[in-house]
Amino acid sequence: MIIEGNRQTLEQRAARLLAEGLNQRLGTRPQASFGVVGGRSVGGILELLGRQQVEWGRVHLFMADERLVALDHPDSNYRLVHPRVSSYMVPGNLHPFVCRPGEERSALRGYREELERAGGRLDAVLLSSGEDGHIASLFPEHETVDSPEDFFITTSTAPKPPPLRMSAAPKLLAGASTAVLLFFGAGKQQALIDFMDDAVPLRRCPAKIVKAIDRHFILTDRDGEVS
Repeated sequence: MIIEGNRQTLEQRAARLLAEGLNQRLGTRPQASFGVVGGRSVGGILELLGRQQVEWGRVHLFMADERLVALDHPDSNYRLVHPRVSSYMVPGNLHPFVCRPGEERSALRGYREELERAGGRLDAVLLSSGEDGHIASLFPEHETVDSPEDFFITTSTAPKPPPLRMSAAPKLLAGASTAVLLFFGAGKQQALIDFMDDAVPLRRCPAKIVKAIDRHFILTDRDGEVS
């Protein structure tokens, strides 16, 4: 479903949709997992989520995209996310991706184990498309979008800086129950056109991964606000 509107209205709608998805999961399971990316597009939505009626003590947050830098580094996605969710989420349910240089494999194994303890899947995901159609750190015509892994991956060759990144693998994102995908800003409109064009393959527009998710919502501010 494609939902158009102004930025403020769309952020409120996104918060409601994500809360509904998490509550559906919590209605049948003891806990739910929420995957998020960084970036300015998601900040307002994460703040608004705190106003939704969700048993946050039963929700675990994981990073669907992270730069392999220290958590207090300006490039860290977790550094952006944490202050926006810390007022309503239980600290022990926040799962940053921590990785020391040269220890990517063990860090991935540890992050997978954390997710498995929380249910083994991302139940709801909040994603934002890049101008090239990438989501998380899955880039067009790049090794990341071709990954056969089931959980998380790292790369040292991301085409956007910094090149060292972690990402939820395509299978992990596609296995979510609810996805909200943002195309905010005038620069994302070509990516949205590619997303809607059936002739454009997923490998050229990784955002199309969300089409495999039954309950997915595409939000776009076609008025061209800067994200």
